[in-house]
Parts: sequence; structure tokens; C-alpha cells
Amino acid sequence: MGTAIYTGVTGLQAHQRRIDVVANNIANVNTTGYRGSRVVFQDLFSQTIEGARGPDGSFGGTNPSEVGLGVRIASIDVNHVQGSLVTTGVSSDLAIQGSGFFVLSDGTGNTYTRDGSFALNANGVLVDPATGMSVQGYMADGAGNIDTNTAVGNITIPVGGAAIVRSTENANLQGNLNSSVAAGTSVERMMTVYDSQGTPREVTMTFTMRDPVTVGGAERNAWDWSATYTDGSVPPVVSNVGSGTVLFDTEGAMVAEGTMSGAAFTARAADAPEIAITNAQLGPQAAYPNDPFEFNVQFNNVTNLVANSDVTVSSQDGYPRGTLSSFNIGKGGVINGVFTNGLTAVLGQVAVANFSNVGGLSREGNNMFRETAGSGVPQIGLASEGGRGQVSGGVLEGSNVDLGTEFSNLIVTQRGFQANARTITTADTLMQETVNLVR
Repeated sequence: MGTAIYTGVTGLQAHQRRIDVVANNIANVNTTGYRGSRVVFQDLFSQTIEGARGPDGSFGGTNPSEVGLGVRIASIDVNHVQGSLVTTGVSSDLAIQGSGFFVLSDGTGNTYTRDGSFALNANGVLVDPATGMSVQGYMADGAGNIDTNTAVGNITIPVGGAAIVRSTENANLQGNLNSSVAAGTSVERMMTVYDSQGTPREVTMTFTMRDPVTVGGAERNAWDWSATYTDGSVPPVVSNVGSGTVLFDTEGAMVAEGTMSGAAFTARAADAPEIAITNAQLGPQAAYPNDPFEFNVQFNNVTNLVANSDVTVSSQDGYPRGTLSSFNIGKGGVINGVFTNGLTAVLGQVAVANFSNVGGLSREGNNMFRETAGSGVPQIGLASEGGRGQVSGGVLEGSNVDLGTEFSNLIVTQRGFQANARTITTADTLMQETVNLVR
């Protein structure tokens, strides 16, 4: 009877611990990135009353007679099943779909979390605002390239601080030059381009009709063009920064661009207007005296028809100075910066860690885990590589706790606790009756 009481006590203790785990799961049903736990029971060793005996002649043998001595908790496992994803629209919110953890650092060590509710601090560093720990990842170089061979570090997104410019490399002309005008008629168009400092440069394109030119036995309409640049000095200096001649066929399509030497025309390429490009050098820049500013002008979309001259600059790929106004985190955790001048640039990429045994991680509170000898060392890299899951921006992962399952476990655990309590009271009653035998 004393054994029954102690056995019942082990049942009470085990079920009490299971209720603790179930209660914690229910309490965290709305915790971002939370991983529920489960309790696994095992029986304790048994007391052998009579051992087993094997067959012997006509004796068939007997099985052992054993009395169990209770139950114990074998393990409390963390369930790392994927939680549901919820769209938040917050650019700094992240979620992992699949395996892996975000890496957080306090400067001395790393912890790991599925909770991607991050934000920028006063220095533009991406952090976990609940703990102040920095999110780890890779920063891009000036060309937007990510080098994963470098060690992970803090991710800085200097909204309002970073600036970006792009110097003009190509400008495209389109429109018409009136083929019916007299030789010597000129058309002027202003073109704005940008140097490597983002400074606008105003270039004047002048087209002048000339007498037809015979090339290869065919007569071609011809227009001379020149590009001039007026600097900001006083008095201003006007520089010729490019010139040439463009030829058109009888249907008004451009056939070549090149130079005239007397009556002879030399094409830059054999009747290939798509590569008819000229360099216009606007002279050394003040900040970079050895860095001349050059860009290409393409004429192949210009026509020569009997219609008003409306040639204009259709596009140019330069941009003035712009500051970082916002950012978004796209597929794979790539951080894209959006600048006030319309440019976008890759700023960095969030790192993801995976483990050989995620069940071996130790809970640290604050939705964080820490590596242990049982988990193995973290394999840190990019999302969608090496078994790591996909990272999405503007999304958070919810708790993976299922309330229906937890309430069922709560009922079963409650009944198990009650049954073990009845075992103790029943054994106590039997002991009391035994004591009453002497009365």
C-alpha cells in the first residue's frame, strides 16, 4: 500500500508538470514565432516479484511478475512545426517559411529566433526592439553585390542619410527631322544629363540640314549635328563637345552616322545605326579633375519625313542626388533601398541560421533560442540555401500552438491527475482499515 501511495505521487508530479507545459502553450497562443512544447512520459523501473522461467520438459515456463513503481517525464520537446503567416505591411517585419532562425547579436554572442518583428534604432541599425539585439546579415557593396564569404554583422539602413547618384551613360533621341526644309535650316534641342556628382549638365543639340550626300552610289538626305555645353563660369564658356552627320534613306529611316570630310562620308559602323554612338566629353569635373564626364547619344530612332521637326530626348539613364527615403525586404531577405530620385539599390541581406538538431536548442526567453552541444553549431548563410527556409518581408509568423489540441491535453491531464489522487486516497483508506484491525 505504501508503494501505491508513492506511485500515485509520481503520477501527480508528472501530470502537474504536464499541466505547466500545457498552460504555457495556451498562454503563448498569440506569441509571435512561439514554438509549443509537449511532455513525453515513461514508466519508472519495476520491482520484480518473480522472475521468468523458461520451458523445461513438460513445464511450459512462466512470465515474470513485476510491479511498476510509477511514471517519470522522459522529455519536454519543442515542436518546431511551421506557424501560420500573417501579413502586416510593416517593411521591417520578417518571417521564415521553412527551416531556420534569424540571427541576433548583443556584441558578445548570438541567439536565434523565429520572431521577425524587427525595427530600426536611432542609428539606422535593424534590431529586435524588445531586447535591443542587432539583426545579423550581409551588407552590400557600392554596386549592390552581396559577399557571403564575409562574416555576418549588423545591418544598417540609414533612412534619410544615405545618398545615391547615377551619371548619365546613355541618352536616346527620338522624333522627326523635317525632310522638306531648305539646306542650312537648324533645329535646337536642350538635353539635361547628370555627372557622377549628380550635378545636372545642360547640353544643346543642334541639327542642321545640309545638301544630300552620295554614299555607295545612293543619294542620302544628311543632317549635321553638334552638341555644345555652356559652363557656369563668368563669362560662360561654350564648348563643342560632340559633332557628326546622320544619313537617311528615301523612306526617312536613319542608315548611318559618322563624319564628313569634304564630300566624303565616313560611317562609324557599316550602315548600323543601332551602334551609331558618339561620346560627348564635357570636360573634367571640379571634384575629379582626372575624370572626364562622357556619355553616349543614340540617333537610330530619329526619322527624316515630311513633317514638323519634333526630335527630342526620349530617355537618359542619369539621376540627380537622392536620399534614402524607405526600404523594403523582398524575397530571400534582400533589403532594397528606395531613394527620393527614383533609384533603388540593394543595401544588404538578412542571414538565416540552421541547425543539425533544432530540438537540441535551449530556450532563452524573449522568443529566443541558444545553441547547445545537442543542437550542433549553426550553419549561417542566405535564405533558400543549405536547407534554410525562405524569408518574406512584411509578414510575421504566428504561434504554432493549436488550441483544440491543448484543451484536449488539458482535459486528459486533469483526469490523469485526479485518477492518481484517487490512487493515493484509496491506498490511504486501505492503510487506515489495516490500522483499525487492532481495535
